[in-house]
Amino acid sequence: MTFLLAYPRRIKVDLVNIFNMSKILFVTVGGSFQPIVTAIRSLQPDRVIFIASDGEKGSISQVIGEGTPCEVRRGIEVIDRLPNIPTQLGLGEKFDAVRDAIAISNPDDLGECYSKIYKCICQVQAEGKNEIMADYTGGTKTLSSAMVLAAADTGISLYVTIAGMRENLIKVERGEITKKVDMGFRS
Repeated sequence: MTFLLAYPRRIKVDLVNIFNMSKILFVTVGGSFQPIVTAIRSLQPDRVIFIASDGEKGSISQVIGEGTPCEVRRGIEVIDRLPNIPTQLGLGEKFDAVRDAIAISNPDDLGECYSKIYKCICQVQAEGKNEIMADYTGGTKTLSSAMVLAAADTGISLYVTIAGMRENLIKVERGEITKKVDMGFRS
């Protein structure tokens, strides 16, 4: 179904494609899985692309790790272990580890982080009309900064997951909310 709008200028609107848009969320993953789960539950995307550090101690295990790689901690004590994030959320066939898990070798190298995130966002934008969002809550400061820069440079919506009142300067705690970041400063 196609409509032509006459005012203020002639714009062709394809209603079928508008209503079939997929919501795609990019998230940076760090040491704590809880804010990532909150962001995904809050924003309810059709697809999630995880940006995580690679290696033996990397956060990629929270995305593709077998068994129970996600640790719930109280201070330094591990009080519970849970399955990887896609399993916790029941993403099932919506998640393709090859396509949707982006491993960063050095999460403190701004160039590597930015180029991988930017390239991936551009690829998704080239796939067609999708609502693309990014949440930069998790990961190293460098990884999060790269996500913010790439989101700003590609014009996608940016979100952050925070506690109502942040009392813990180490990590975002349970009870957090995901909110849209005002990017009006770019105008």
